[in-house]
Amino acid sequence: MKNILNKPATILFHGPSGCGKDTQVELLVQKYGFENIGTGEMIRKMYDAKDEDAVIATEEYTSKGLFVPNDIIYNRMFPKWLNKFDSKKNWAFVSVVRDVGQIELFDNLLKSKGRELDLFIHFTLSAETAIERMSVRTYCPNCGMTFHPKFKKEKVEGFCDKCNTKLIQRDDDKPEKIRKRIEEYNRTITPILEKYIERGILVEVDAAPSIEDIHKEILRILDL
Repeated sequence: MKNILNKPATILFHGPSGCGKDTQVELLVQKYGFENIGTGEMIRKMYDAKDEDAVIATEEYTSKGLFVPNDIIYNRMFPKWLNKFDSKKNWAFVSVVRDVGQIELFDNLLKSKGRELDLFIHFTLSAETAIERMSVRTYCPNCGMTFHPKFKKEKVEGFCDKCNTKLIQRDDDKPEKIRKRIEEYNRTITPILEKYIERGILVEVDAAPSIEDIHKEILRILDL
């Protein structure tokens, strides 16, 4: 693949729960200065800052287990949130396109910032492996970081490395709920992948190997 990093690149990372996409993006942040951009952190941070749209998104939707409407996310929140990131750096988005209807919204958002999507990296993982990983992972209710006793152990047992909040295990990380999420993910991701295959920017990465081996594969793809 040609070197897409000869200019500030925009890359979308996607994959089912438990595939390790957040971990891989964080490695790019730490080692190569990428900007890590995701919907979850955007909503949390803007809510803490008492942004009006984030308050609506949180109190009327996410707190009730509902999806936030596209208009709020793409047309009202993201344009403000992206202003905080360095436009001269590579941008790594994580799972911000969750249905076909969001592809055009994402394209328009990037265009408004003078960018376009250069690469879509999709992590593949079997339901069995996802269940094995996720059923023992813990989660920070404050900043959203996840930890795993084998793949990403916290430095102080039971507490988040980033904000020192006590870790919890989410109810939806039970095997039967994980399997249902994987099934729903596979149903919704197929038409999205087809669109990016047509553009010629889709690359799939096996998420079963170790964090180190997956990272090496990402670096190979990016020619780093």
